[in-house]
Amino acid sequence: MPLFVTKRDTPIGEVTAWRNASGVVALEFSDGIAHRDGFQSSEPEVRDPEPAVGEALDRYFGGDVDALDGLPLAPEGTALQRKIWAALRKVPAGQTRAYGELAHEVGTSPRVVGNAMARNPVGLALPCHRVIRADGTWEGYAFGKARKRWLLDHEARHQRKDK
Repeated sequence: MPLFVTKRDTPIGEVTAWRNASGVVALEFSDGIAHRDGFQSSEPEVRDPEPAVGEALDRYFGGDVDALDGLPLAPEGTALQRKIWAALRKVPAGQTRAYGELAHEVGTSPRVVGNAMARNPVGLALPCHRVIRADGTWEGYAFGKARKRWLLDHEARHQRKDK
């Protein structure tokens, strides 16, 4: 089965998304893909004939910071990683959670949460940029501190007021 690929230029770099029949399996900044081990594909890539992923990315970067929430996702990972990623997906745009908070929610350690974030292949739709340290500082974002800051600022500017 081929993987369908979508690429979009954004204000902070090109984003590439891969989708199969089940959903998006990877969604990352194109210049960071080579150093990540969260997604490896040996499947042939075909330009995605469906516009949904690209349109969601356009809306997100255009200010609709909830636009990626409805995308069907199908990242590969362990049962615990998928549990952590499900908790992560519930963190609203414009808000942050500490590693320890997510760890408590899923019944594991902050270190295990950090490892799951490092292997998150669907980076923007499973928003690991919203995870910070308990003291409010943030480090370790795979796509760089400047992008993390931009994403957090973008979401804070455009978050819905009724949340």
